[in-house]
Amino acid sequence: MASTFPTAPRADLRFSDARLAAIVRVLLLTGAFCLFAWIAWNAWHAIPAVDDFCYGHGAQQRGLWSNVVFEYFNWGGRFAATILISAFAGAQSLLLDHYYVVPLTILLLNLLAAWYFLGAVGLRSLAFYVLFCMMLMTTFRMRESLFWLSGGATYGTACALLLVLMAQEWKIYAGAVEAQGIRILWLALGGFLLAGFNEVASLVHLTLVVLLSGSLLLRQRRATLYLLAALAALAGTLVAGLAPGNFARAASKAHDTSLVSALLMSLSLLVRKYAATVVLHSLIFFVLLWACRVTPGTRPQGLRPAVLIGVLLLALWAAIFPRAYALNELGPERSRTIDFLLVNVMAMVVALWLNGKRSARDDIARPVVAGLLGLVLLAALGSAILMPKATILPLLNEMQESAALRRLMEERFVSVQQSDHQSLVVKAYTHEPKPITYFNDVLADPRQWENVCFADYFHLKEVSAR
Repeated sequence: MASTFPTAPRADLRFSDARLAAIVRVLLLTGAFCLFAWIAWNAWHAIPAVDDFCYGHGAQQRGLWSNVVFEYFNWGGRFAATILISAFAGAQSLLLDHYYVVPLTILLLNLLAAWYFLGAVGLRSLAFYVLFCMMLMTTFRMRESLFWLSGGATYGTACALLLVLMAQEWKIYAGAVEAQGIRILWLALGGFLLAGFNEVASLVHLTLVVLLSGSLLLRQRRATLYLLAALAALAGTLVAGLAPGNFARAASKAHDTSLVSALLMSLSLLVRKYAATVVLHSLIFFVLLWACRVTPGTRPQGLRPAVLIGVLLLALWAAIFPRAYALNELGPERSRTIDFLLVNVMAMVVALWLNGKRSARDDIARPVVAGLLGLVLLAALGSAILMPKATILPLLNEMQESAALRRLMEERFVSVQQSDHQSLVVKAYTHEPKPITYFNDVLADPRQWENVCFADYFHLKEVSAR
């Protein structure tokens, strides 16, 4: 007897929501693991840059703690970063033979921080965690915040610490934990140290702490102890920001921007540089949530999404302000690592809200999505076949060149050891475009500061590149 139950059309089975999400998830995870393999390859071949030799020479000449004091009074207030850079660069065997420890450690810290953060906001999906880390790494300014010790210790490490602090503060705001006891001591220490790593991250955190303190007080919850964490964050910001080295360095640069102009400029930069990016990343995160089958119920409730977005926008404004005031712009690429962390968190909040609006049924047919996915795959495959020089080959060539750059630096170190520690001429690195692991190098003029740092570190009279 024929069945009286209706059967789903084959097209519905082929193009169901769940099946298409699974296909997209596999493709995205494959891309994520390829990205992490690429990072690991370049991390293995990472090389020290001349700034590292400056810190290393200072640590060797003065000792670790004396060099921290010297940098504080003559260059800048990033006392925590100076400790890490000086300790690592001061040990010649670490700097020359085990530099890969730097990017791998920064990467590991950020992976652990991302897992902790997603757990704090209730997103314990392993697939989404991998893809969230992929988004985090693709928006990292890798050359300066991951593969370079002097930049990574200040921005890459600060990014991980800020993410951990944001996770704890989210749990306090959401009422998941109480703001008391040992938790407050750790938050106070973390906020103080964050200022010693990076002033941009410190201002972001200080904004979040102040707003959270106000929220706790307005809700008449016990917030007295939490004020200790806020005061520690403020104290760290003042210690780092009022360092005599900051003023000594600023005196060498022209400055004509008022506070009001800087506030308006930073607001303008926020809108011009990041508004469209937040929208784009929100759509990307929505796709990631859909592909990872994160349930629509996992989302902020009520007005909380709007409040969180407003708070993060204020934090981003605070992060941009000192750069607008001092530089009339966003500053070096590495400083945008912190900016994009906030952009990604904002986008995830928006995507969680959008995800709460979608249907949770797995058997709904998605022929339009299937068609778009097919077009994307065909476009990707076609571009790889028809335009390899614009797609695959640059990545492969860059990986080969990072290994070649590492070999050149190793040959240079051998030349230094075999020299009489007088004048030395080394082979210049002239390849274009530069691989991701390159930051800067010695120049033809031995009087340049880059050359002086390199010569001092290796106890040479002078060095030049030809």
